[in-house]
Amino acid sequence: MNDPLFSPVVNKDKTISFYLKCEFAKNVELGGDFRLGRDVVGPRGLESVAMKHRNGVWTYTTESVLPGIYRYFFSLDGIRTLDPLNPWKERAPVRSYSLVKVVGDDVMPWDLLPNIPHGSIVVEKIHSKTLDQIKRCSVYLPPNYHLTSEKYPVLYLLHGAGGDYNSWIYKGTADNIMDYLLYKGKSKEMIIVMPDGTVLSNEEYIEIMRLIAQGRVYSERSNKVITSMISDQHLDYFVNDLIPFVESKYRISKESRIIAGLSMGGAQTFNLITSYPDMFKAAGMFSSGPTEEARNRLSFVKDQLRNYNPIYVSCGSWDSIIEHTRIIHKTLQKNELKHLYKETDDGGHFWSLWQRNLTEFIPQV
Repeated sequence: MNDPLFSPVVNKDKTISFYLKCEFAKNVELGGDFRLGRDVVGPRGLESVAMKHRNGVWTYTTESVLPGIYRYFFSLDGIRTLDPLNPWKERAPVRSYSLVKVVGDDVMPWDLLPNIPHGSIVVEKIHSKTLDQIKRCSVYLPPNYHLTSEKYPVLYLLHGAGGDYNSWIYKGTADNIMDYLLYKGKSKEMIIVMPDGTVLSNEEYIEIMRLIAQGRVYSERSNKVITSMISDQHLDYFVNDLIPFVESKYRISKESRIIAGLSMGGAQTFNLITSYPDMFKAAGMFSSGPTEEARNRLSFVKDQLRNYNPIYVSCGSWDSIIEHTRIIHKTLQKNELKHLYKETDDGGHFWSLWQRNLTEFIPQV
C-alpha cells in the first residue's frame, strides 16, 4: 500500500471505485447519487452502503452508470465527511458533497466544447418587495445577443430544494447544453433565466436544511420547505418581482415564455402554469415534487394549457419520489391534455438525468 492512493477512479466500464485510507474507523459507508444495490434512491442522496476494508483502506465500486456528474460522501462511524483525496466539491448553501464526472464515449451535450460559439452568464441581484429580500438569478445570454437588437424567447429554469441560482450552471451545465443545441441546429437562440427559488429567510432556510441533512425530512419545521415552495408567496415573488425585473432589463419576447424545473422546481413549474396559464407557452417538469393544490386547479385552466407545446413530464424509475410525477401524468391524462411523458429505467434523483431531460426538452419547444 505504499503506492499513491487516488479517489475516485472512473473505470473503463463506467463503474466508479472509491478509496479512503482510515485505520481508526470501525465502519465506513459510501452514500450519494448511486443505486448502490437498492431499488430506489431518495432526493437527498442520504442513503449509504458499507464499504469493504483491507489493510487500512476502505473501498467500494459502483455498478455502471450513465455519463454525467454525481454527488457522493463518506460516513465514518456515522460522521459524514467529504472525500479528502478529491478537491472537486459541490457548491451548496448548507450541505456539501464531493463530485465525480463520468465521461461518455462520445461528446455529450453538457460537455464544454472549446471550438463552438458560447453564450455568456450574468448574475443579477433583485430586491424582492414580496419577500423583502435580495434574491439572485443567473441569466444565460445566447452568443449573438449583443450583436443584434432582436427580442428573444425566454426559458425560466428552476432548481430543486437545497439548490440556488447557480445550480443549473455549476452542476447542470445548462449553458453548455444550450451552446451545444445551438451549434447542432436543434434550437433557436433563447435567454435562460435561472432564479433563486427559495422564499424562506436565509436563517430559517439554513436551519431547515440542516434538519433535512440529518434525515429529519418530515419534521414539522422541515415541511416548511415543501409548503413554501408552491405557496402564494412564491407565486407573487416570481410574477411580481422576478419577471418584471428580468424583462425590463433584457430583450425578451413576452409572448414566448417557457418554464421548466427539477424536483422542487418541477412543482413550482406546475404551480405557476396552473395559476398563470396564459403567461407561458411550454412547460417541463423533471422529477417533480408534490403538487396537490396545483392539480386541483388543473381542470379550471385546461383549455389554456391545450395551447402549450410541449408539456413535458419526466422522472427516473428508481427515484423514491416518482409517484409525484406519475400523479401529474395521470392528472394530465384525466383532463385530456396532450403531453410528453418519459419514465427512464436507468434514472434516479440526480443531475445526469436532468441534464438529459433539458437536452430533450428544449428542441421540443
